[in-house]
Amino acid sequence: MPIKNQHIMKKIILLLLLLAVVKVSAQQLLVTDSVTIRLKSGNELTAIVVQNKAINTPMPALLRYSIYVSLPTEKWFNSLAVLRGYVGVTVLVRGKYLSKQEADPFAHDAEDAWEVIDWVSKQTWCNGKVGMYGASYLGFSQWASVKKLHRALKTIVPQSAVGIGVDFPSHNHINSGYSLNWLHYVTDSKIMDSTTVAQFSDRKKWNALFNKWYTSGKSFASMDTMEGRPNRIFQQWLKHPAIDNYWKKMTPTAKEYAQLDIPVLTVAGYFDVNQFGAMYYFKQHNEQRKNANHYLILGPYDHMGLQQMMMPAVVDGYQIDAAAIFKIYKLTFDWFDYILKGGVKPAMLKDKINYEVMGANRWDHAPDLAAIGKKEIKYFLQPDRKNGVYKLDTCKAAVNKMITRQISFKDRTDTSANNEASLILDSALHASKNSVVFETDPFEHTVTIAGSLSGELSVIINKRDVDITVQLYEKLADGRYLQLNNDMLRASYTKDRSKRQLLKPGKPAQIQLTNNTFFISRQLSKGSKLVFVAGVSIEPGLEINYGTGKLVSQETIADGQEDLTINWLPQSFISLSIQ
Repeated sequence: MPIKNQHIMKKIILLLLLLAVVKVSAQQLLVTDSVTIRLKSGNELTAIVVQNKAINTPMPALLRYSIYVSLPTEKWFNSLAVLRGYVGVTVLVRGKYLSKQEADPFAHDAEDAWEVIDWVSKQTWCNGKVGMYGASYLGFSQWASVKKLHRALKTIVPQSAVGIGVDFPSHNHINSGYSLNWLHYVTDSKIMDSTTVAQFSDRKKWNALFNKWYTSGKSFASMDTMEGRPNRIFQQWLKHPAIDNYWKKMTPTAKEYAQLDIPVLTVAGYFDVNQFGAMYYFKQHNEQRKNANHYLILGPYDHMGLQQMMMPAVVDGYQIDAAAIFKIYKLTFDWFDYILKGGVKPAMLKDKINYEVMGANRWDHAPDLAAIGKKEIKYFLQPDRKNGVYKLDTCKAAVNKMITRQISFKDRTDTSANNEASLILDSALHASKNSVVFETDPFEHTVTIAGSLSGELSVIINKRDVDITVQLYEKLADGRYLQLNNDMLRASYTKDRSKRQLLKPGKPAQIQLTNNTFFISRQLSKGSKLVFVAGVSIEPGLEINYGTGKLVSQETIADGQEDLTINWLPQSFISLSIQ
């Protein structure tokens, strides 16, 4: 749910809305935008319903279960559904629009979902069949809705689904100041008015806050007070850094995944932070239910691109292949025709997993993740250094030599550099001062990688915990860098997301990359190099782990008087699946 490009997305939606009005006007739409749904709990939700006046027979309903209250946008989405032969419905979560309750994002969506679907399915305009779709928060709300599966719900199509507790409000257990901004965006007003949108998009204001917090050395938990508006939900979230029952109750349990027998179509992007959540749900469903009817589409898309009508041609400086450009909402409605009306399965879905190979301009297909890239190549972090760059080699180092870095928690002079966005394709390598850079020899021929970066980083530190950054690039023959992976993870949670396992100061520790990084597929060019960057996360807007073992959000710079000494051991390696 990134801030950048919000204004662009808003303009696109308004433009599409104007274009759609001409088409929709002839359909004689019946729009009802203030329907109150009263739940057995006494709470109230609001529904927006769009129907075709010319059709009197019940039809399948397509439901968007949302926290974002933009009536023009939702009427437009629902009108698209009508044009495809459905009733379009948006239901807004507790505390939004006409609901009298206080907004509490994520907390009650699973609890309310069954009644929402039950209400939709029993309306005179619905034939008892309901499908759900939508991106970001609306991706999460679909997974919340299948905790207690209603028989009327026939399919879900989560796009860029937020993985609650997995990639938001923290990513790999590291909290971000963005979550505070987003909380105000969705809870300060009953609707998305101009004031809330402007405050949310005010990057200058939020960067100033993050820099002020960063240089102050105060605890991450103090950020809402520094912003001037203490926030109850923000503080509550910070108390749950692990994936504990607080988060687990919001999405399906293992048993509920095992019982999930409806078709699912997941769409995610290589450059989308919420790919992490989408893949988490996908893996949970497939691990718990044998032969789950779950299709996956992955390609070179970012968060905002996955919410447009057609995938954009350029993503942060990288021009995607022509094969990767398709109309995502056409695919979505084609899927609904297939499931709800007995239509033809979309041609893109040649197997359960469908992913675009960047640089090769083609889609590859596989029945499951295990069938992708059956070969594996390991690269070891060598201590040999040349021109400031260390060696990344398929052979282990001949000598048992460590790479040592001493990192000061007190040095906060790097505020501005860390607030500049890095492009996916750029002439510069975006590595922080706390990083170590490793590089392979040039490839003698093309190599195709597909899957998630895995491996094990062996370190010795003088603290009980550390937050690690990992980046992987293809350094093209012309010297530009193409980002393949940009991630961060907390060492104490890499073995078990639900339980913190602190490191022993002065003792070797293994930081697992497996299942903690993004999926990507790329045909690496002849003459290119792989560049791996490993570092320590200390930057504005991100929670700083001082390594005491205490709750990280409560640590302050007083806990970081002693510098962090990190030794990268030559046993460290990364692993890639190749085809």
